[in-house]
Amino acid sequence: MLVAVDINIKRFFITIQNINKSAVENRFALHDELTGLWNQHALLEHMKMLILEAKKANRQFAIYYIDLDRFKYFNDILGKQAGDEILKRTAQRLQRLNLDDFQVYHVNSDRFIIILNGNQDDIEKGAVLISAIFNEPFQIEEEDYIIASSIGISIYPNDGEDEETLIKHADTALSQVKDSGKGHYRFYSSRMDVEFQQYILMGKHLRRAIEKNELMIHYQPQVDLKSGEIESFEALLRWNNPKFGNVSPLKFIPFAEETGLIIPIGEWVIDTVCKKVKEWQERGAVDFRVAINISPKQFKAPYLPKLIHQTLRKYDLPASAIEIEITETMMMDIGNVLNILQELKDLGIKISVDDFGTGYSSLNYIKKFPIDILKIDQSFIRELNISQKDVAITKTIIHLAHHLDLEVIAEGVEEQEQVKLLQSLNCQKAQGYYFSRPVSAEEIEHRYFY
Repeated sequence: MLVAVDINIKRFFITIQNINKSAVENRFALHDELTGLWNQHALLEHMKMLILEAKKANRQFAIYYIDLDRFKYFNDILGKQAGDEILKRTAQRLQRLNLDDFQVYHVNSDRFIIILNGNQDDIEKGAVLISAIFNEPFQIEEEDYIIASSIGISIYPNDGEDEETLIKHADTALSQVKDSGKGHYRFYSSRMDVEFQQYILMGKHLRRAIEKNELMIHYQPQVDLKSGEIESFEALLRWNNPKFGNVSPLKFIPFAEETGLIIPIGEWVIDTVCKKVKEWQERGAVDFRVAINISPKQFKAPYLPKLIHQTLRKYDLPASAIEIEITETMMMDIGNVLNILQELKDLGIKISVDDFGTGYSSLNYIKKFPIDILKIDQSFIRELNISQKDVAITKTIIHLAHHLDLEVIAEGVEEQEQVKLLQSLNCQKAQGYYFSRPVSAEEIEHRYFY
């Protein structure tokens, strides 16, 4: 078998002579069986030749390292068959990109690589187009699912002159994207290596954060828009480390989720909040509740209702004193979620859905699940006073909540105009910097209780 790659034309071609059993075996050695794309082995072979040609011609090319955000979660919830279908459709979308001189590879599970020859403008355009194809939902069993992508990009020769270095640096850029919220792309820069080492070091410190008393809970009030009274708060985790200072939750919570540290941290949060609420009640503050955020990994633990029940008993707290807050995307596994939510509901605990309108696109779960509160995502509130579309979406969510006898809370309120609009739309509660930043328990006591 003769394999020849011509990198002067707009596609990679393989010329096969002597098609026989050996040729077929070699084809499978270079292709991914599921998607039909080139595989990791083919990628390395092609890159070696491409680097030689690019060096002779003094030109550049880009490596796009693409990861499907939360694919494992979708695969676990929807099943392997649905997961495979998502991968195949992703491959088809990538192959249909409106780009010149590119090739697509499926290198590992939910990861793809694209090589694109071109100048800086071509490479920027490629990043935008690749991101855009994930805006369209994947329809699985008549339900629509949004699966975003994280993309790390390296460029030959600036970011490396051999295949291993280029892939490594694209992967480093990808890690930076995933650590900063996912769903976007980033180009590699040398400072990322330093930042990655800091990230690893941060993880070591986080493992000892509980025993060193570095974690704390801040509380943000939720204000009744009619009376101005405060009857509920959201508990928000904070980390103050001697080396890193006040670390953003956007940095350390994803790390905790990925490593499993979120389980002991989450248990600490539940215990700490319940202990504080009991302390406040004993000092005379009784007519309020506190919302506790539950992470996806924590929520999937079957012992969660039992843990919460035991903690309530430990501090002799009524279930009405706390609220459990989950996100839309945690509700796709209807059977498992319904069981856990029903157990919590049977305890007398209120359930709120955070970031409403941004996750799982079906409204089916609102009908099926024992939900009490919808929280309108701040992305709809941010431009409420200038965007008629955001007004329409917010109005629809409020209207839906009222008809289903659900409480509705607007998040991220920062301006008086937003408050007035929400009042005119009959939104019940709001929280955000306009009213108060998240503050310590001591500050809550000083402002609202004693």
